[in-house]
Amino acid sequence: MLGSRGAVLVRGLRAVARAWPWGARGRSLALARAAGAPRRGDPGDRPSSSAGPAPLRRPLSLSAAAVVDSAPRPLRPYLRLMRLDKPIGTWLLYLPCTWSIGLAAEPGSFPDWYMLSLFGTGAVLMRGAGCTINDMWDRDYDKKVTRTASRPIAAGDISTFQSFVFLGGQLTLALGVLLCLNYYSIALGAASLLLVITYPLMKRITYWPQLVLGQDR
Repeated sequence: MLGSRGAVLVRGLRAVARAWPWGARGRSLALARAAGAPRRGDPGDRPSSSAGPAPLRRPLSLSAAAVVDSAPRPLRPYLRLMRLDKPIGTWLLYLPCTWSIGLAAEPGSFPDWYMLSLFGTGAVLMRGAGCTINDMWDRDYDKKVTRTASRPIAAGDISTFQSFVFLGGQLTLALGVLLCLNYYSIALGAASLLLVITYPLMKRITYWPQLVLGQDR
């Protein structure tokens, strides 16, 4: 027994001497191998084949595109139709509302959370309705453009009738939000609906359709 321990000690000293120029990491590896630790690629170092391949896990992401991709498959075309995966347009519509609500708050007080939630919901719905109308008007043109050919209506994921029903649902919900405001706000919201509908058509007659969109905002 002492002889075997002495042999192991001698092998360890030789391995350390050979690995000394490689630094502390090399010496540690040499001692581990001399003590009988399995090398990479040895049978003892391989995972058991009975366990099967490790399942691939999707990294957690809270981006709008990731939320849309993780939604149930039948809902994804509708979420992409209202551009929920590209929320920059919703933010551009909502942020001026938050500034106005903040300016209307009492000095030293937080803005009205109820109003912030109403306008936030309205921004999502009306931006989605505008994108739906845009894709309905431009469905024949979108098929011929590489950038827009993958949009739900142009790609055939949603029919024109389905998009029309979806548009009606968005406008109905937006009307419910609008009716929570005063009469002056209701009149302004109803008047802006004409601009929302006609904005996509302006691309056919002018190079400045954003002028109409700016009037809507």
